[in-house]
Amino acid sequence: MANKTSIHRRHVPSNRAVPMDWKRFARFCYPLALVGAIRFVGAIWIYHLLSTGGQFQTAWTVVNPSLIPEWKSALNPTSSSTWLWLFNAWDSPHFQLIAQGGYAHPDYAYLPGYPILIRIVGSLLGNYWIGGFVVAQLFALASVVMFQLTAEIYMNSKQALYTTTFMATFPYVMVFTTLSYSEPLFLFCTISTWYLYKKGRIGASSIPAALASVTKIYGIAIIIPILADMLHSKKYGGLTYLAIPAASLTSWFVYCYFTAGDAFASLTDEKWFTSNIASKFSLAQTIFNELTKGLGGRVPVPYFIDAPVLILICLFAYLVERTWQMDRVLATFPLVVSGVLIFTVTNHFSLLRYLIFLFPIWLTLKVKNQFFVVACVVLFIPVTLLLWLYAINVTFIG
Repeated sequence: MANKTSIHRRHVPSNRAVPMDWKRFARFCYPLALVGAIRFVGAIWIYHLLSTGGQFQTAWTVVNPSLIPEWKSALNPTSSSTWLWLFNAWDSPHFQLIAQGGYAHPDYAYLPGYPILIRIVGSLLGNYWIGGFVVAQLFALASVVMFQLTAEIYMNSKQALYTTTFMATFPYVMVFTTLSYSEPLFLFCTISTWYLYKKGRIGASSIPAALASVTKIYGIAIIIPILADMLHSKKYGGLTYLAIPAASLTSWFVYCYFTAGDAFASLTDEKWFTSNIASKFSLAQTIFNELTKGLGGRVPVPYFIDAPVLILICLFAYLVERTWQMDRVLATFPLVVSGVLIFTVTNHFSLLRYLIFLFPIWLTLKVKNQFFVVACVVLFIPVTLLLWLYAINVTFIG
């Protein structure tokens, strides 16, 4: 009887709340706190650096109406929010313009995922500029958490923490998730798609996949590893969910057709933006042309390509190969997207930005040494701040 009573008592449900495992929760706080601190301190430093007589000003504070006339009236934050120019430059104003007034040539080059969210949040806050800032920052931080969760599928929690910290503080990642660009949203959506799929939530994974498809046109490629895995595993029942991101991208083509008379207005406007740059050919075309024609063989091919781009391509190819060894199904995502970009993007320098946001390459690092991460972060911070300063006040960085 004593044993039966003891067993019975052990199964009586307790009304006491289960204490939260703060250690497990804290593992996400470290990279988030670090990224937030770098952004906050960096913003203060750049703001004071570019302030003269108490007035903050960047190269973008005075809009050039000759570039796009609509900017003059639409893209001027109020005097109380001029600090937002810390986070806006180059592509950023286009997203604001779309959110405020809809699409017109040449803004079809920018897909509607990010502008729609700017409009929703901006309407709630009463300021589209602040809306764009809030959306970018929230998804930037959320993508850090999602990457760490995904990394824990492929490595232990400590390695995932170190790898996430390395990825999140890498200068180009930091800068383009700090500026009001669509990269934070794209990164979050692609990572979330794969994470949810790996957790068996196939239907839920189709939602961020659909948003990725209308954030960047090649975002639809995130369904390729899912499709490959479903076919390999014979999970044919889940194939219907892939129709959701496919329909999302198709709806954008339909919208372009009825509003611009061109279903592929995104590609048309992208060509318009790149028509005035030095290179008229993609990276692959440039290399091929120089190999077959060149200047009579007098100048080696690398001299026709920016050195940072050439180095990146070599490093990226190595990381894709590592991804293939880690997870062949997932490797199809960066493999397909990089192939498309190398054969289509004529602004070679933009490849620096596009390729590093293909998240699977970062999973291959599996950083194990804490001191290595600390040393890298110490090196990354000044480089990040300089790139940020250059992006908003000096020159195009990608």
